[in-house]
Amino acid sequence: MVEKLKNFISHSFIKFAVVGFIGTITNLSIFFVCVDIFKLWANPVAVSAFLLVGIQNYVLHHKWTFRKRTREGKLSFYGWLKFTVTTLLGLGINIIVLNMILYFYSPQYKVTAQFCGVAFGTVCNYLGSKHFVFKKKIS
Repeated sequence: MVEKLKNFISHSFIKFAVVGFIGTITNLSIFFVCVDIFKLWANPVAVSAFLLVGIQNYVLHHKWTFRKRTREGKLSFYGWLKFTVTTLLGLGINIIVLNMILYFYSPQYKVTAQFCGVAFGTVCNYLGSKHFVFKKKIS
């Protein structure tokens, strides 16, 4: 159990978290401006922010987080597509948590609900990225 926890909180997870933090700042900025300032609908903005941040995060993960696994591979549409499909589960979790908080708590700033949704989707996104998108190649 302890060994599994050590592996989970690995060097790549720390890098993943840093990229995720940058992505979260981008996501929350887009969401805040569009929803809290311009009063656009929360769900379409959350999905749009997800797709834009997905491009940013795929590039950063490919070039930095999982560099040892991708050093011979190039950025590709297929790789981004795999990353995006993998993170759709995280988006689903994000949307469910976002809507539950908006429905049950009606926070003054809806961006707080989005933050909670993003946080809940992070672990799912890391595991999918590590074991599917940027998995080690068998030599």
